[in-house]
Amino acid sequence: MPRLGALCRDLENAPEVKSFLSGIVLGLRHQTPEDIEEPFQQTGTLHLFAVAGLHVGIVATLLWMLATVARLSRKTAAALIIPLLSFYAAVTGLHISSVRAATMASVLIGGLFFERKVFLANSLAAAAFFILCWNTNELFSTGFQLSFAVVGAIVLFADPFFRFLQRWGAVDPFLPPTLLRGPRRWMHSGYEWLCGGVSVSLAAWLGSLPLILWYFHLVTPISLLANLVIVPIAFFVLAVALLSLIATPLLPWLAVIFNNANWALATLVIGIVHLFAQIPGGHFYVGPLDWGKNSPAKITVLDVGAGAAVHLRTNGRDWLFDCGSERSYERVVREYLHWAGVNRLSGLFLTHGDSLHIGGAGELLRDFPRAHLIDNPAPDRSFVHRELQRLLKQRGRNVDELAAGDDFRLSRKMTARVLFPPRGFAAATTDDQAAVIRLFVAPVNFALFMSDSGTDTERALLKNGFDVHSDILIKGQHHSGFSGSTPFLDAVRPQLIIATSQDFPAHERISDEWAQQVRAHGIKLFRQDETGAVELKFSGNQWSARAYLTGETFRSVSR
Repeated sequence: MPRLGALCRDLENAPEVKSFLSGIVLGLRHQTPEDIEEPFQQTGTLHLFAVAGLHVGIVATLLWMLATVARLSRKTAAALIIPLLSFYAAVTGLHISSVRAATMASVLIGGLFFERKVFLANSLAAAAFFILCWNTNELFSTGFQLSFAVVGAIVLFADPFFRFLQRWGAVDPFLPPTLLRGPRRWMHSGYEWLCGGVSVSLAAWLGSLPLILWYFHLVTPISLLANLVIVPIAFFVLAVALLSLIATPLLPWLAVIFNNANWALATLVIGIVHLFAQIPGGHFYVGPLDWGKNSPAKITVLDVGAGAAVHLRTNGRDWLFDCGSERSYERVVREYLHWAGVNRLSGLFLTHGDSLHIGGAGELLRDFPRAHLIDNPAPDRSFVHRELQRLLKQRGRNVDELAAGDDFRLSRKMTARVLFPPRGFAAATTDDQAAVIRLFVAPVNFALFMSDSGTDTERALLKNGFDVHSDILIKGQHHSGFSGSTPFLDAVRPQLIIATSQDFPAHERISDEWAQQVRAHGIKLFRQDETGAVELKFSGNQWSARAYLTGETFRSVSR
């Protein structure tokens, strides 16, 4: 893409800066890595990566400043700026957000062209009318709702907020402005500029808050400060980038100078955003409201293919049993934890060294550095497991190792006992070393988590006389394809089995014969290639299971 090449010339060794510039100038968010995007989301500055109202407003301001320097009349300036805004929307790829913003700005500036008094609320309503005439489905677009909610809030609340803040530092109203001189005049001008920025930032935050909560389950109080600092710098970043695009075909050497100036500004922005993202309480995730009944415990068995990630929430504490592969953690588990409003993870239990189960542990511990870590002490040959252990040792992290017979408390209403493997146990494959955990949910409910254990582990459990009777059995697939044997199911006597299943490789798919065998025992089977994630809710002696994809609900029966 020629435009991207022009913006990033001589910046080949700065991939973060290239990603930032391509996002902020051209709106190319798909080229921005998630580890760069997430701090912007957490500080409420992710809007920089979508060419929308802010970008079009900055371009319109720059053009108006040029028109003022050129001493053009307001009507002539408006006649030139409106088509140039449409051209900017076209240059950035005619994304719906840029078209929407250009339309809104054009309607506003059109009042100047026709020499009519501009009413912001009327202009906003006219822009919404034109956009909906073009495509009525825009009404249901998140971008449309956010754009008009934010601009509408600024129109309604920015001026009252400004007047309220201005009163705190106002000078004597009987003092003529011409008598304000020296430092006092500069302080007064600076305070008014600060009041203007704070009032707009606060109005925009309030306007977007309900929608951000609804769609992203995120609250970002730090955005009030972050936008106040970042947006003025973004103004200069976009201005220098436009100068670079103009200079590239005429004076390439000058474009390189502009690009290097933008490297400094972009590096400053990224550094500030990362700093704000780390401020305690600057952002937090809010889960969906659980109206009415507060379950003493909730278990969510996520669907991450052949791996596993099980989330336990009990008495305000959050635990994970495995966390999926690195890819599934980034795409599924992290997003789920944000949706569930998990801001602090109490602990992570690693069942065995399979990368599909623990590959995302490094990323997770970066996101939740204070999480208590419990590991399976069985020696294995897993490269991923050894690398994780080396990383934890470098960081000086304390890791608890629990083996068969060890108990640990998740909360006052939920405890867990490790049934397998015994300490020092070794096997040819990691699946045969997977931890088996029996959960007790007060007062009478039990769930058995088998991970990827196979029939050898099942026989060992029965031979050692462990009590495996449980209401719910949560299991993966052993590499041999054999697990969930008849003698073992007779000992567990579950009402419900939640089992991972996928078509490839073949051993990860539940066989039709085994599924028929389970149903013949009168056991309800939720296979995750059909149900997706499964949510378990416990309340007193009762519990229920709900499948996310099908919506099917299964309730416990007394026995």
